[in-house]
Amino acid sequence: MKTISLFSGCGGMDFGIKAAGCDVVFANDVMKYAAETHRKYFKDTDFIHGDIREISNFPSTDLVVGGYPCQSFSMGGNRKPENDPRTYLFKEFARAVEASNPKFFIAENVSGLKSVQNGQWLKQQIDVFEDIGNHGYNTSFKIINSQDYGVPQRRKRLFVIGVRRDLGGYFHFPTETHCKLEDVKKTGLLPHTSHGEVIKHLPKWPSGEFYERPHDPEGHFSWYYMSRNRKAEWNRPSYTVVANFRHTTLHPASPTMKLTWSNLADGFKQRWDFTDHFEHLDHEPEMFKLEEARRLSWREAACIQTFPRGFEPAGDLMRKFEQIGNAVPPKLIEVIAHWLKSEQGLKDYAPTDGVQKKDSQLKLL
Repeated sequence: MKTISLFSGCGGMDFGIKAAGCDVVFANDVMKYAAETHRKYFKDTDFIHGDIREISNFPSTDLVVGGYPCQSFSMGGNRKPENDPRTYLFKEFARAVEASNPKFFIAENVSGLKSVQNGQWLKQQIDVFEDIGNHGYNTSFKIINSQDYGVPQRRKRLFVIGVRRDLGGYFHFPTETHCKLEDVKKTGLLPHTSHGEVIKHLPKWPSGEFYERPHDPEGHFSWYYMSRNRKAEWNRPSYTVVANFRHTTLHPASPTMKLTWSNLADGFKQRWDFTDHFEHLDHEPEMFKLEEARRLSWREAACIQTFPRGFEPAGDLMRKFEQIGNAVPPKLIEVIAHWLKSEQGLKDYAPTDGVQKKDSQLKLL
């Protein structure tokens, strides 16, 4: 299945698409280091480094994928999309779909797109996607948590899947394959993947590969960093891998954190501190521990994001984390793309539950 990849970054979606048996023939991103990384790992792809608004021609393909910028919809953003020009880049994604006339498209964005300004921006995007080209597209969307599909990370993202209307089908998202450890017997699903296990083969103290604050007399962790619990349990998925290396969460062999004080009534004010307890040793006493807490390294973040072993993005430490944190987990997109490509997810009727079906969901927004 020939594929166009837009807003490609360092190739998170493209690694997953390729693993699902698709061929990425065209890709684009505006970021310098992301372009360098992508070209390193997808040598046969026609990669255009530059502003998508300046691309005039797109090849005909079967599939278009992309995660257009999310900052204006993010819970961590200013939540005023109308004032951010990046908000309207979804129209460039739609323009590429119209030019390429694919059978399917897969769009990804932050979960906040569903809620910001009562869902009006999501509705606007759905309306545009449904009217693309001569036929239009039947759309389905759903907020997916990566941990429920085997990714060792809690990461909620909104996916919009389009099926060209003349094909007569609707996409139904795959059911979850993983659950909390305590729910395995009840559900028959696999347990969520331990992020500690997937990174334990890496160096325990990889100097230069994680963010430190040697300039700060108070230590490597600022007051803001210590305002929340940054340590996920070893046997659980990690917290979301972020693009800002200052906010990267802790290695799971670090000491457990505890809430010292809280004054949320007077703004978001909390203090968490390290204890002398290492929760992962409760289950495996022989496991190593980090007496001095540290953030995850970029290699560990890449493993948690499910990039292939040996993956190394271009650029300095900050740029490496930026690319890794902005990426879609390859394992997750592989599951979705396989479900679409194999046609297991295609039905001749629209989804009926309120999470996936556009009409019923938008009435709730």
